[in-house]
Amino acid sequence: MMEKTCPYCKGELTQGFIDGSRGSLKWHNENMGILEKCTIFGGEKLSINSRIKCLRCEKCNKIIIDLEVL
Repeated sequence: MMEKTCPYCKGELTQGFIDGSRGSLKWHNENMGILEKCTIFGGEKLSINSRIKCLRCEKCNKIIIDLEVL
């Protein structure tokens, strides 16, 4: 995974995961239409898994996902 120092505040990052419950993780661009943003059919699928590994900084409230290791 990535370095365990936050690139924003230099705080400590904790490894964990985001759980999407039932579906895959999708990216929704702000410029997409309402049907693309608000339905299960829209968005770019980033992962077929519902659990996505990530690093979290509790100090500055950021979550970092490395799409290369999904």
